[in-house]
Parts: sequence; structure tokens; C-alpha cells
Amino acid sequence: MTNNLYLVFSEKPDHISVEDYHRWYVVHAQENIESPDFVSAQRYVVQEIAGSEPVGPKQHLALYEYAGDMSTWRSDLTRRIKEGDVVLPDWFKEIKFKSWSCEPQGGLLTPQSR
Repeated sequence: MTNNLYLVFSEKPDHISVEDYHRWYVVHAQENIESPDFVSAQRYVVQEIAGSEPVGPKQHLALYEYAGDMSTWRSDLTRRIKEGDVVLPDWFKEIKFKSWSCEPQGGLLTPQSR
């Protein structure tokens, strides 16, 4: 069975350095995937490409792989934040987030010519 993906695009607050944001997000992503049904997390630097040219600023993407229903890990993560197991920085609400939940459609395609 193929797992689901949860994509989180984010822009750090201007007053937080790239290094500090990276350091925090490594810890944050690890805290997130300790919730049930998470399989893995991978972080990326992403940049929009238009007509083969980069446009706009580089942004952050966290790609989470999970099994089952999103509500399982969402509920657990919310509980852990409320109980103080996951501590968010004071500037967390300043982060600009956009998230997508992705469910696979059909089987995985691979090159047939190899």
C-alpha cells in the first residue's frame, strides 16, 4: 500500500535567520513524526520555476509521509502541543504556512524502457 503525503510549504519570519529556522525545523519535524502513523519526513528548499528560470524567493517545504487517516496524527499532535511535549517558539504564529494533503491515485509509475 502506498502512503499518503502531507506537504507543508512555509516562509520564515523576516527576523529569524535561515540557520535558526533550519535548526528549529529539524527538531520540529522530528517532534511531528513521533505521532502515530507518520512514516518519515524530508525537508527541502524549493523555488518556483517559470520558463526554465527561477522566480521569487526560495522557500521551505517539509514533506511528511504517513499511513492511514490524517486525523490520527493530527489529534495526537494537538494533544502533545497542549500537554507541552511539543513546544512552539514565540514566533511560530508569524510563519506563513500552506499545506496540502495528498492521497495516491492509481499505482506508482516507473520507466518501462529500462
